[in-house]
Amino acid sequence: MDMDNKIFYNQASASKLGWDLSWFCAEDFDELLINNIKAFQEEHGLAADGLCGPLTYRRVRTAREAAFEMDDGVTEGAAIIANGEPVPIEWDKVVNINSENGLVLPSSCYRSVTKKNRKPTMIVTHWDVCLSALSCYKVLKKKNISSHFAIDNDGTIYQLVDTQNIGWHAGNRRVNNASIGIDFSNAYYPKYQSFYRKRGFGDRPLLENSAVHGRTLDPHLGYYPVQIEAYKALLKCLSSHYDINLDCPLNEGGELLTEVNYDAVKGKFSGVVCHYHLTRKKKDCAGLKLDKILEELRNEI
Repeated sequence: MDMDNKIFYNQASASKLGWDLSWFCAEDFDELLINNIKAFQEEHGLAADGLCGPLTYRRVRTAREAAFEMDDGVTEGAAIIANGEPVPIEWDKVVNINSENGLVLPSSCYRSVTKKNRKPTMIVTHWDVCLSALSCYKVLKKKNISSHFAIDNDGTIYQLVDTQNIGWHAGNRRVNNASIGIDFSNAYYPKYQSFYRKRGFGDRPLLENSAVHGRTLDPHLGYYPVQIEAYKALLKCLSSHYDINLDCPLNEGGELLTEVNYDAVKGKFSGVVCHYHLTRKKKDCAGLKLDKILEELRNEI
């Protein structure tokens, strides 16, 4: 490939993947940039062709995340992926679908949308009844279904599917078409408390008197504070990028509705819901104070 074509490739790559000339200590798309990319590739055991393709991009981004942190504690370059493009997120523990250690679901688990930018209007929150994000990923892959994100026990956000694509997480085609799915890693049953303790996460909050669909649940495991903070950062990012309302279904008293919301069932609700808002067969995410979380987010914004 001649010099002109290499320059054109890198220009297109930077536009598509979202990297900057400064990442390779360059000021223009020229021969110096190509040589600097080659030097980086040689240092990291890559084919030294001077082209910043997807593999080189992942390596340089990982190197930057490991070496630099922004003043506010957010890892520089932290992003989710929407329609192939990085979208910045104010959270320092994100493993997206371009990351080397990512948990990427195969295309058989979701419906690809390639013709235009998808415009979801709703975020559906689940718990995975699994011990970790990795376990959640394995279950979803085996069942050929998908959520877009899983929030692990330590607050790491794993992106499993590009938000451009339609995940199969709500059991309802209209909702899937209109929504993004988020899974909390949470095994739910108190008997698993020892698992979290032995692995250094500490005891999960134990929630009592959670009520869903007019029924009080037995005591169950709740959500680590760091998971809630990660969830808030993800909601803030998605709301900003897609212009999704930071609202949830409320009852007549202005408190969080814990019954089915029929606008949500029809895919017509704009905001954030729990899985139990879509069907009486589900109880996730019981005990999640969604109304309070969204109120805090609105106040911050």
